Amino acid sequence: MANLLAFRITNFRSIVDSGWVTFSNDGITALIGQNESGKTSIIEALYAALNCGDVTADDFRIGSEHPVVFLKAKIDWEEVLPELKQKNATDAIVEAATIFLEELSHVVTLEVSWPLSPETKKYSGDVVLLDAERFLSLQATYSSQTETTDKLTPTKEVSAEDSDEAEDEQEEPKQVIFTIDDISECIYRPLPAAILFNTDSGLLPNAVDIDQSGQPTGSGATAAKNFLAIAKVDLPTLVKQDARYRQNILNKANDRISADFTNFWSQIIGQSSRLEIKCEIAHYPSTAGEKAGKQHLVFWVSDGNTQLYLKQRSLGVRWYVSFYLQLRATEMNGANRVFLLDEPGANLHAKAQEDVLKLINQLRKSVPVVYSTHSPKMLEFDKLFRIRAAQRTGDQEDSPTAVIDGHQLASASSDTLSPILAAMGSDMSQQAVIKKFRNVLLEEISGFYYIKAFWKLFNIRTEAHFIPSTGVNKIPMLANMFLGWGLDFIVAIDDDKQGREVFNQLKKEMFGDRDELARAQLLKLPNSGDIEEIFSRACFAKHVLKDPAAHFSGSNADYLKTNQISKPMKALEFYLSVNAGEIKLENFEQTTIDNAKTLTDSICQLLEKRSKA
Repeated sequence: MANLLAFRITNFRSIVDSGWVTFSNDGITALIGQNESGKTSIIEALYAALNCGDVTADDFRIGSEHPVVFLKAKIDWEEVLPELKQKNATDAIVEAATIFLEELSHVVTLEVSWPLSPETKKYSGDVVLLDAERFLSLQATYSSQTETTDKLTPTKEVSAEDSDEAEDEQEEPKQVIFTIDDISECIYRPLPAAILFNTDSGLLPNAVDIDQSGQPTGSGATAAKNFLAIAKVDLPTLVKQDARYRQNILNKANDRISADFTNFWSQIIGQSSRLEIKCEIAHYPSTAGEKAGKQHLVFWVSDGNTQLYLKQRSLGVRWYVSFYLQLRATEMNGANRVFLLDEPGANLHAKAQEDVLKLINQLRKSVPVVYSTHSPKMLEFDKLFRIRAAQRTGDQEDSPTAVIDGHQLASASSDTLSPILAAMGSDMSQQAVIKKFRNVLLEEISGFYYIKAFWKLFNIRTEAHFIPSTGVNKIPMLANMFLGWGLDFIVAIDDDKQGREVFNQLKKEMFGDRDELARAQLLKLPNSGDIEEIFSRACFAKHVLKDPAAHFSGSNADYLKTNQISKPMKALEFYLSVNAGEIKLENFEQTTIDNAKTLTDSICQLLEKRSKA
């Protein structure tokens, strides 16, 4: 199956040039960013490119060239061969295509653009395979070899009479030559078709009009067509039948769809309650003005006790019903596809958003998903490799959109990263249970991840429950809360200017300025300065920045600040790499190992003293 690897978008709405952005290799790619950052532009550019659909002048950047989307994909030969045969490709062309794909390791790059069609006056999609000139060269070579072989093939002797008859019967063989357009189409067609689902176009409404040809029309028509496709109902034929026959057919369809939806609903979010989806054909009343007497489709959802219109159900139920219809309808054609979901959790409460995320995780096993969100409930902080960030490069409305790939997320602004940081915090608040003893209060989440990582690297068995604050100045408030709750704790803070000020504040306020009492519960972390100074510069560049070539003369923390790199994001990435076994203790310089050992030993020793007190 053709596998999308990366995309690059140029001159599409707010995007000047996204640069190459990879799709996540686990089947789920999440786009984050503030409102108006360009997330929807990315979704719709991919939709237009993967379907080679039309665009409008509104999709162009003013004063720029026409939009172009580049797609990089890995293509199996078995998917290309049927396309070649459908175009009557000769053996020479098939051989040329085989060698062409082998030379590229089956990784191809396609360029989708939208020139203005003189006939339709529309901006219609056009696909060109990059490096196609190489294919044309191979085609010429193998065609020439085939022609030479044919000329050298011996033939039996025939009489002049037989020869004349043979010439009369034999037609000149038709020569097939592939153009760049031909080979581009054969490579493009196996790519997955894009299925776009958003709340504006995808939600099933209460009612949908039926036009003169018997087809759903107007708002909600797409969702209605999905229902009819799954139900295998021929609406133009059905509307001509009598009311009793129509309802009999629809009742059977409703039962089939409701049974399947109940199974779908319980598999994804674990609810066994039976929801029934019902469709009817009704006539508008005489008070409906121009629509009076006209037929239309009406949709209901029943829970066994109450039958309500779609808009009377919760947004979560309505979203699930509509998405279920979209999913099942696209499954029917059996084509390779990718789902594009624009803000799937919008306007849903937290639990419903978590259910949508469960669905997305379930879908990825068979269908790749790209979705946009600004909700922390729609992200999993231990799967940062899925996330791509969109943000404006300036403060003006027409500032272009920059797209930041997964391995560079730490360079995004704090506002852009806010859903990730919130997801990190909400995850810990849900997972961490505050214990009665052995709590270690840390000044920020960066320290939490670095210390947890070294705890694992050193295989430390000392029980410790690390709880990060949101800044060193919040430590006194947190410490007082623990004191009030009767929970035992120690405080570990950086040995920098702010850290020393808070240390002295706590010593004075909580321990009556008595040094021996304070030092039994307060710890200034060794290796003066920020937590990042545990690392030697070389180790910091290699294992935290993931850029061994980075050279700088200041502190590690200053480098992050100067280059506007998120401290918590880099700390989390480091922790995840350690947790995955990608970074081991032997990978570090001795200076880093010694610093980390001193830090962890200091915490362990204070915890042990505290437990014996």
